[in-house]
Amino acid sequence: MNNTIQIRIDGWIQGLPAGTSWPKIFRVPHYLRKLNEEAYEPTIISIGPYHRQKDHLKAMETHKVRFLKDLLQRRNENSTQRYVEAMTGMMESAVNCYSESLGISHEEFIEMMVIDGCFIVELIHKIKEGSWQQDSILNVSQIFTNIVKDLILVENQLPFFVLWEFLGNAFEDRFHCIGIIIRFFEVMMPGLTVHLTYDENSIKKVKHLLDLLRTNWIPSDDTMHEYTNVQEMKFIRSATELREAGIEFRRGKGRNLFDIKFENGTLYIPALNLEDHTERLYCNIVACEQFADDGSPKYLSEYITVMYCLIDTGNDVELLFHKGIMHHWLGTDEAAAKIFNRLGTEVIVDRSNFFYAKLFNDVNRHYYKPWNKRVASLRHNYFNTPWALISFLAASFLLLLTLLQTTFTVFPWS
Repeated sequence: MNNTIQIRIDGWIQGLPAGTSWPKIFRVPHYLRKLNEEAYEPTIISIGPYHRQKDHLKAMETHKVRFLKDLLQRRNENSTQRYVEAMTGMMESAVNCYSESLGISHEEFIEMMVIDGCFIVELIHKIKEGSWQQDSILNVSQIFTNIVKDLILVENQLPFFVLWEFLGNAFEDRFHCIGIIIRFFEVMMPGLTVHLTYDENSIKKVKHLLDLLRTNWIPSDDTMHEYTNVQEMKFIRSATELREAGIEFRRGKGRNLFDIKFENGTLYIPALNLEDHTERLYCNIVACEQFADDGSPKYLSEYITVMYCLIDTGNDVELLFHKGIMHHWLGTDEAAAKIFNRLGTEVIVDRSNFFYAKLFNDVNRHYYKPWNKRVASLRHNYFNTPWALISFLAASFLLLLTLLQTTFTVFPWS
């Protein structure tokens, strides 16, 4: 029996991949997935191996092949030979990008990669030319919207070097495609722009389409210097508590989501629109950031930490709404608050290298000033409703009348 166990364990050891890094395209761990299962599940299209067998996604397979046909016709090609040969050469590297045994043959894997990769390439072309609106599937707004949402799922990705190879076959200038992709997704990611400069070497560092978007969604240049090493950092209080301490809230002027500033007792926060896709997008980018092994900044995770601190209940959402900072179409303010309650629960940030460390310290310095803290405590405990304030004013007025009456009794007019 011992010999059998030894052979089995030795087999596991020999079967381990050579590298020890986290896979580029991974399954979302259970502790993240349990917070919102639907955020990681494609609704209409499968890209890559993880969801390809799900019945509700199979209807799009025919349309993927149709896009491949459109690509070939546009290029005056009558065969997929060029793409199949290219994918065959990349097969081993592509398989190693995924986190688990895929359970499909090499032939099936190559077929899947060619069809899925060429679908994305032709979609980019249709977006570039504006012809997607004439496509029989893409012109149905709900279908098109769901395809776009599915393309930003961390489990629904292809290795970027596969896309890059196919883009080189289909476009004269594939670097131009980077701008097309980023401009297209900017509507979902305010402030997204081509921040990085790419060449044939740097493009190899991009893991997949979502990673391309994530690494270009960064604070504007004038706030980049604010990354600060702080030995001790405390999280800030909720928006309503900060307001009680005299901190004002105003909408930031820029579109970049991350450009939050604190100046002269006022917290400037760029406008945020919470839509039905927002939590889905944030969940997947946070998953990428939390498991990135390249040392890249975790800007969205840190932004969510700020909002997690500021938004505790629907009252905080209501305050930010009245200040023109937050808008949502989620039914109730509590529903909007729960998005950040969920997102912030499992986000891990490095307090010693936190983008908003200086902002947190400045806000806390203002909040914890003795006078501001007393005012905050007074407002929170005694004036937390309009009726409490009215009662206080009424009592003060009666006290004033009593004092006047006593004064005139003791010192009557002569």
